[in-house]
Parts: sequence; structure tokens; C-alpha cells
Amino acid sequence: MSLIRTTNQIDRLMPLAEAEAIAEASPPGSVQSQFLQALPRAEYAQIFSLAEQVADALGCWAARYPLIRRVRVRPLSLSVVAAAPFDTLDALITTAKVSLWVFTLDDLFDEEGLSAGELVRRARHYRQITRGEFSGPWDDSLAVALADVRRDLVRFPLFALLKDEWSKALIGTIDGMIREQYWRRQLRRHGNKALPSYEAYVANGRYSIGGPPHIWSALITTNDPSTLDHLDLLRSMEEIASRCVRLANDLRSYGKEINEEKINSLLLVGRNLAERGLPEYARHDRAETFIRGEIARGLADLSELHARAHTQTKHPETAIARIAHFVCEFYTYYDYHTFQSWR
Repeated sequence: MSLIRTTNQIDRLMPLAEAEAIAEASPPGSVQSQFLQALPRAEYAQIFSLAEQVADALGCWAARYPLIRRVRVRPLSLSVVAAAPFDTLDALITTAKVSLWVFTLDDLFDEEGLSAGELVRRARHYRQITRGEFSGPWDDSLAVALADVRRDLVRFPLFALLKDEWSKALIGTIDGMIREQYWRRQLRRHGNKALPSYEAYVANGRYSIGGPPHIWSALITTNDPSTLDHLDLLRSMEEIASRCVRLANDLRSYGKEINEEKINSLLLVGRNLAERGLPEYARHDRAETFIRGEIARGLADLSELHARAHTQTKHPETAIARIAHFVCEFYTYYDYHTFQSWR
């Protein structure tokens, strides 16, 4: 998938001669990524140059908030830039802040360091901040960080027009994490009979993985004036992309999540296979094959929709398709908890 360049964005890109010189002096790094390695050398170099700048700025911002784990900064920066290298540096940093905040919220729920009541209280505040309604108390650094994230987004012209979509996306992610926490408690108390259906899990999981808030933030910061004319297409692409990322994450994290008594799509597919009489020794491989097939079909559908892009710059469709393709492949080799660097 080639990077779409238009004349109105030339000033956003590294000069071609400079990019080619960097590419020549810096051969491909240690990141395993057919997505990146298939790009022209100059574009490849451009992505890593921008990712360094985003990581520097994002790391400085994250240092202000003790709950945010900076180990996520570099892989997240690379992902955001790989998806939208045509964006301004300011736009990329703002989009990355949203996803870094979501990662931190996920940690808060996953690690169960707070009571269920405290999580519900904080979630209520986060919803209010998302809608621009919260007035305090500011006794939670993650609430302060979210308010900062929202202020950053408000600066972009499309925020006023897409704020309802963005709020729905982020509140959906907050609520999705609460629902997963509830399912986890039910699983511990009642065993596999408390498991949700595969369909219910994936519908919720596309939010809890953080796909929708990332994508709507990217659409706001990419700032294509024709975005509002194509919302039905973009919503469809967002749903497909978020489902693919959810399933790719599940493939990567299955062993860890089973040990932590968390629900995973492979577990649910395995249960369905057991009900159909498949022997236990064959279930995991069959479930994995099914999930990989779901991801492949989703990515193929995204590519088809992307090929029919109708927005003025084609950047909104490109940003959605590229984040899904890059992240799904990234999860084949890495995760966002342990990846350290690309050099």
C-alpha cells in the first residue's frame, strides 16, 4: 500500500533527497514488519524519523503522569506514524496521546489494584471529561491527563464537528473495559458457564482494545474537510479495523490472559468447538485457524473499502486501513508491553 502524497502536504514531509540519504545511510532496522519493509526506502526512512520525534514528545508528556508507562511510547509512536505519515507532527503526537491514555486505563482495569467501586467512580469522571462536563475534584492524575488530551484535540477544526463520534468511541472503550471486568469476575465465580458468546465478546472487544477512540482521533487530526461527507464508509472501516486489532491482540496474549483468568476469543471459539464434539487436543489449533481467518477476511475487506476511498485527500481511509494492517502484523512478533526500540 503506497503512501498517498498530494501537493498540499509537501511541506509536511521530509525533503525527498534528505529522506533518500537517511535511507541509504540507515538500512532497515530490527523491526520485523513486511508492511514497513515493502515501502519505498524514502518513505521507510520518513516513518522512522517522524516516529523518533513523536516518541520524544510523547515521552516528555507521559513523564508528567505517574500512571503512564513509558515503555509503550516507542511502539505506539511507530504505529501511529506508520498509519498516517502524511500528518503533521502535531497531529501525530495528539493522536498518540489518546491511545497512550487508553493503554493506561487498560492497565488500571487489568491489574485490579483498585476496588470495583473506585473503578466505577473514576470511569464516571472519565466519561464526564470526555464530554467536556467534568468540574472536579481533580484527585486522579489519569483524569488530568484525559482533560489534557481533550484540550489538544479541541484545537483541531474537525473536533467541533466530530466530537460526538469521538465521545461515543472513548466512552464505549471505558464501558467496554468495565464489561470485561464484570465478565472476568463472573468467570471466576461461575466457571465457563458464565462466558459471553463469541459475538458479544468481539462486539465489546473492538471497543475495549481502544480501536474506535484511536481512529476517530486520527480522523479529527488528519483534518480532511470532506470527512463528514463519508461517515458511513468510515464507520464501517473503523468497525472492521477495530475487530481485526482485537483478534490479533487475542492471538498474541492468549497464554498470558488464560493465566490471568481473562476472557479471550480463542477460549470462546474453543468452547464452541467443544460443544460440537471436537477433541480437546485439536481445539486450540482449530480456534487459532478460525481467528486468523477472521483477521485475514477483515483486512481484505478493509483493503477493498480503502480502494474505493472517496474523501478529498484519501487520508481518512488510508489512516484506518494502515493502522489495522500494521498493528495486526506487529502483534505477530511483538506486544506493546515489552517492545523497546526499533534500532
